[in-house]
Amino acid sequence: MRIGLLSPPRRYEDAFLSNAEQLFNCSSNNLGNFAFAEALFRHLAPAAVTHWFAPREQARERFDILALAAANQLGAHNDLGNFAKHLENIGLPLVVVGLGAQAESLESPVDLPPGTERWARTLAALAPGKAPNIGVRGEFSLRTLEKLGLGEHAVVIGCPSNFLNDRPDYYAVLRARVEKPRIDRLCVAAGNPYVPSVRHLEARLAQLVAATCGAYVAQAELDMVRFARGEGERSDPEAREAIRRFVAPELSHDELAVWRQRHAMCFSDATSWMDAMRNFDFALGARFHGVMLAVQAGTPGGVLAHDSRTLEMCRTMAIPTRQAEETPADFRLDDIRRLFAFDVEQFATTRERLRGTYVDLLRGCGIEPQQRLTKPQASA
Repeated sequence: MRIGLLSPPRRYEDAFLSNAEQLFNCSSNNLGNFAFAEALFRHLAPAAVTHWFAPREQARERFDILALAAANQLGAHNDLGNFAKHLENIGLPLVVVGLGAQAESLESPVDLPPGTERWARTLAALAPGKAPNIGVRGEFSLRTLEKLGLGEHAVVIGCPSNFLNDRPDYYAVLRARVEKPRIDRLCVAAGNPYVPSVRHLEARLAQLVAATCGAYVAQAELDMVRFARGEGERSDPEAREAIRRFVAPELSHDELAVWRQRHAMCFSDATSWMDAMRNFDFALGARFHGVMLAVQAGTPGGVLAHDSRTLEMCRTMAIPTRQAEETPADFRLDDIRRLFAFDVEQFATTRERLRGTYVDLLRGCGIEPQQRLTKPQASA
């Protein structure tokens, strides 16, 4: 079967020759998307990445089925009417992976624009058969589809990035790192300087990075990626000052430039990102995929949730999480394992259950996934 991936590319090949904006645009505005794309490529190979709005004739000539790398598209924040029309025009069978709903909280209603509601119905209508063809991030997203009468078309699978590590000893490696008596090096998945609810924690995280010779990994927004790559001069002065206040308000801009050289970084693909994460004892921050890639590398982590998206995914996949506003701003390094207790047994049990659902979703749509996804891993 010829599979077309409606997805960002797995990596940006010429990142070292390019600027932050080119890298950011390649990732569809969040470097964490490289994790999603890498997972789908590994699970569905052989498959070819194609543009979301690939011409109808080209798509129908090259592919038998499309696999959509979805995101938090179910919400009031965008209208996907044109995307719905495009998918309807192509008319190929479709499987959707990782669809999420977005709202202020998991208790808030999700108000969909007419175009996005049409898009959701289009996804279901393009199912290859009678089996579900939409894999959603969690129960909140599933309930959103159920309110549209589309619940029978969807199942909860979490995020495919949860299945990047297929080593037989994966859970044992993770357990050994969890049981290490102390955190010597901390990696922080850098947050968004324009989200007020995490500001009181980010500076503390940056202090702990400095104290442990750790890393501060940016994946979004564009100004943060510029900062991590040493291209802050491409941002306007207001953005540079916002980042300084967010990361290290006690430092001058010149001092922050030195701090950045020592600790800040970003990645242009998921595999090198995970390889780097093996050098840390814990990953913590407000970015889900930044933490998940560390977890896939065998490094435990926790997420500071500030919206329904991150909270839903963490709860679905048993990743330790705390609401940002409920986390003490003066926490110490020794507090992290208590505040974000990583239960390897729960994580492994949950992951194997979700794996089975994910595999069934693909097979129900006529796709036989790669063995690296289908084989269960040893018990934790």
